[in-house]
Amino acid sequence: MSPARGKDPVVLLVSSNGAGMGHLTRLLAYQRRLPSGLRPHVVSLSQAVPVVSTYGVAWEYLPSKQATGMDSGEWRWLFAERMVEVVQRLRPAVLVFDGTHPYAGLDEAIASSPGTRAVWSRRAMWKERRNSHQLEKVSWFDAVLEPGDLSAPADRGATVGTTAHRVGPVTLVDRAECSERAAARAALGLPADGPLALVSLGAGNINDTTDEVGAAVSALSARGVGVCVTQAGIAEQARAADDVHLVRHFPISEHLAAFDVAIAAAGYNSFHEHLRLGLPTLFVPNDETSLDDQVARAEYAAAQGWALCRRSLAGGGAQAAVDELLEHGPELAERALAADPGNGAADAARLLADLALDGARR
Repeated sequence: MSPARGKDPVVLLVSSNGAGMGHLTRLLAYQRRLPSGLRPHVVSLSQAVPVVSTYGVAWEYLPSKQATGMDSGEWRWLFAERMVEVVQRLRPAVLVFDGTHPYAGLDEAIASSPGTRAVWSRRAMWKERRNSHQLEKVSWFDAVLEPGDLSAPADRGATVGTTAHRVGPVTLVDRAECSERAAARAALGLPADGPLALVSLGAGNINDTTDEVGAAVSALSARGVGVCVTQAGIAEQARAADDVHLVRHFPISEHLAAFDVAIAAAGYNSFHEHLRLGLPTLFVPNDETSLDDQVARAEYAAAQGWALCRRSLAGGGAQAAVDELLEHGPELAERALAADPGNGAADAARLLADLALDGARR
């Protein structure tokens, strides 16, 4: 845990996730754009939370139910106790929870500090007829902040039509902050020459062509394209393969220029980073998510001519999909850039700052 600093009004940023980075990354996008005079402090269920220290932000780790091995009742008690303690210690002017399932106990923490304004940062694109009961928890919060989705017209989830402060799609970095190709490859330790593809499809086997990752690697390698993978679970395989490179860097988005093309799942962050930052991408949406409608998101992008989409690469169509990506990917990426409405993170930060200053006066 990093030490608390200063006496400025605190913006407490709370993220769900037991192991992932999506919610934490979105909160960092807001934090980076907060005006001076506010003190961000992160409490996260993500095991990756130490990365926020690179931004000079104080942080605390609160283990998820899965990380603790507790049953639901025990963990809810732990969560409530920890959050009440944090809120009473910091007395934040504003508390921001990013997630689709506000945990029981968060309401107790908010109520324990009457001067604290509370915001639910809640991305949309929920699968149809899922999670609607969570919307009742809006009463815990003073405001709902919805980061925009480029595929919003395809959204059929429960948040459509609800009251929210909606901003543009949110990404941690903007294009002007990204490295040029040579610098990006040097920073990631990648070969200076030759085509490279980023493959980010989650866990998989790079040597098994009946697997999504393996099919992508095989098809790219057959066209002489070097492969870069981000999944730690296949690190040993990556080291053993001469044409497969393991990439570990946060945020990878600042070095996307290192890659000529990408094959990726269609989670909120990677989807918007690739389209907003101009990386030609073939999306292979993960349909096994409990709530995030990656299929609708990716298929809408393909219909707009911003990217390619395939439901699977493992059934024998990987080579044709990769060939199409290599031939047409750059023009698709240009269309996506032309349609970019800008980064909504600055507007989100302004809302949080306004609420924080109001909360500090209460």
